[in-house]
Amino acid sequence: MPGEGLDSYVTVYNAHGRLDAETIKAFLEAQDIPVYIDQDTLGLIYGFTVGDIGLVGIRVAPEHADRAKELLAAMEQGGFSDEILTEDENAASQSHIEPADAEDDDLKVRKRVLFLCAGNSARSQIAEAIVNNDCWDGWVAFSAGTEATGTVNPIARQVIEEAGIYHQGRSKPVEEFAGQEFDLVVTVCDKAKESCPLWLKKGETVHLGFEDPAAFEGSEEEKLSVFRKTFSLMRASILPVLRKYAG
Repeated sequence: MPGEGLDSYVTVYNAHGRLDAETIKAFLEAQDIPVYIDQDTLGLIYGFTVGDIGLVGIRVAPEHADRAKELLAAMEQGGFSDEILTEDENAASQSHIEPADAEDDDLKVRKRVLFLCAGNSARSQIAEAIVNNDCWDGWVAFSAGTEATGTVNPIARQVIEEAGIYHQGRSKPVEEFAGQEFDLVVTVCDKAKESCPLWLKKGETVHLGFEDPAAFEGSEEEKLSVFRKTFSLMRASILPVLRKYAG
């Protein structure tokens, strides 16, 4: 982002660490709000990834400040757990096509998206579940890991179920998809972005980095809160991206 005029930018959120800042940035930019991360603070903590290691300022242009604050306040209150936040204000109220009403030919033309992270235990599982629930008539989602753990995080399963989504995911290595083609590959962690196999890059690739909720250390209640926040951010950020590649 050009430096011109950044002095006028307004701090609307103080993120805890670099990855939290990148997650909030992805969330706001998915709502067409350009974000500037306080580079001075970012530089001091660049080598760290998790924990309460310092505040990173999330700054936006003055004309976007009120909207950004509203979105972030709703996010903190769990306002996106049961609805889709997109630029289409009617999206949350639109009825989805039920499987019984869908034509087989319609399902055959669905686009394929693969969500890739390191362990395929939390973030990519959440993304897969969200898309297959919210966009199933236009997309079919899969997930995999560059270093799959072989297990799905139980708290990830819990927040998916809390949203009323049925998901029978399993943690699996990306090699299971060798030879398959995808319309879109979305990496949801920095490690997966760096090690994404070249054979997966034949189609469109997008990086949406989200902080790993499983890396958070705290009480069970605090961990659940972090997972819920990640779920809300992913739901709000991923769906607008899929719309861009739906044509």
